[in-house]
Amino acid sequence: MDRTKTGALIAAARKEQNMTQKELAAALHVSDRAVSKWERGAGFPDISLLEPLADALGLGVLDLLRGEQGTVPEPEPTIRQALAFLARQAKERTRRKWSQVLGGTCALLMAGFVLFAILDRAGVFLQEISLEVPATVYSAEGVSAGETTVAIDGSVKILGDRSFEGQFAIHEVETTCREGVHANIRWDAMWTDAQDILFYRPGDNLSLGVERMLYITESMESFGLRLEDGTIIATDEAYVPLLMSGYYYSIRPIFSNQF
Repeated sequence: MDRTKTGALIAAARKEQNMTQKELAAALHVSDRAVSKWERGAGFPDISLLEPLADALGLGVLDLLRGEQGTVPEPEPTIRQALAFLARQAKERTRRKWSQVLGGTCALLMAGFVLFAILDRAGVFLQEISLEVPATVYSAEGVSAGETTVAIDGSVKILGDRSFEGQFAIHEVETTCREGVHANIRWDAMWTDAQDILFYRPGDNLSLGVERMLYITESMESFGLRLEDGTIIATDEAYVPLLMSGYYYSIRPIFSNQF
């Protein structure tokens, strides 16, 4: 997702509507400084603002995500349902983020940075997880094509940069189920609140036909990912249009209003 392109699109569409930045800000209940940041590419509208922003500017939601107006009509209701789904995920992540902040503060007050580092290295902040999660297999066209399960067995780092190490065996993808194959999932990969998955054997990264970016909640009970051939594995159909679009939208926690 290109913030500069999206900002230019917002500015152009606002001017076409004969609106000032202040008028657009008032319609969205944000500050005109927030609108200015979006148009300069210095920030991106919060996920909860994409629908009202698109409506105010006469654009499609997917137009905002990709930074240009599409020539082919997009399935707007489906995209909007998917964004509403992600908004719920964002609220869950916000609650967990605050829990981490409070937990981390208490730990620092009691033990200090040195003790925290020692405990972290010793694995005190690792939580064992073992799940068998049912999921649906979708074709590259987004059509349901069967069911599968994903076996998750490993350790989740619960403080600091949250990550998972262990088995993430997708029964539909035989290579991920082989002995010795492990996965590393990060919830703040590459940029804040973006999630990715990498498969490996000790000392060797593997390419198993699974695309790197995915959507996954921190409970690991809800996720969606895409294979390199376009096949989608998801626990909820709301992930499907997002994965089909090719534009990854990170699930971002919300701590304050747009300023």
